[in-house]
Amino acid sequence: MKRILLVAFVMAFAYAPSFSQSDTTIKYYSKNGKETTKDSAASYVKFFRQSNLWHGMEYYTKRNVLKSEGDYNETNLQTAVGSVNYYKEDGKLDYTTEFADGKPLNKTYFHKSGDKKSYTLYSDKGIQLQKGWDESGKELKDFVVEREAQFKGGTEGWKKYLEKNLNPSIPTAVGAPPGNYEVQVQFLVDKDGIPTNLKAVSVPPKCKACGAEVLRVLRESPKWDPAILNNEPVIYETTQTITFQPVEGVKKG
Repeated sequence: MKRILLVAFVMAFAYAPSFSQSDTTIKYYSKNGKETTKDSAASYVKFFRQSNLWHGMEYYTKRNVLKSEGDYNETNLQTAVGSVNYYKEDGKLDYTTEFADGKPLNKTYFHKSGDKKSYTLYSDKGIQLQKGWDESGKELKDFVVEREAQFKGGTEGWKKYLEKNLNPSIPTAVGAPPGNYEVQVQFLVDKDGIPTNLKAVSVPPKCKACGAEVLRVLRESPKWDPAILNNEPVIYETTQTITFQPVEGVKKG
């Protein structure tokens, strides 16, 4: 019996794949999925070269547990191909997305039991189909799988709100040279639709007051329609670019 076990071990060892340094690489990502440094990473990915693809295994940094696993054309999470599985921090499967060259084709969420919870089909124009089921498998009517937070009235409503409330003459008032001035602001829309955690992440050096003006208008903003995930409101992070045009007014970029 010992001899048989030894032979089996030797055979397994002989055929185990080996990776050279050029066959593997590790990259670090922020919570927003952008590549970052090891010290500030929310997750990291081990990429292994397999034929003409890279197999990526992403881990939560804090707990070192699997976050996602799938294949990629390059060592980049934006180049997924085929099916990629995404896991919660407790190790349970959260959802699976099918990709074609980094483009999502469909997404399926799962209940804790492993049964299908929702399904989304994408097209070039965005979401084409959304369905949801309760834990017994019954399809739920008018189920919304995912929806971004948006200002009431959509993009046009947001533009009109800015045109009415933002002071476009701020650059002129502070003596800034003629031209357009862009302010990039980042904030959260909470479950009640209230903008919070307002932060101007990019402000023109010659018009610091432009950043303050954008934050003022956002603080006074009415409630937004909150983001939806699997038929429930969720906290949503967004980045908006506001352009001051002293002569013609202001527009949303």
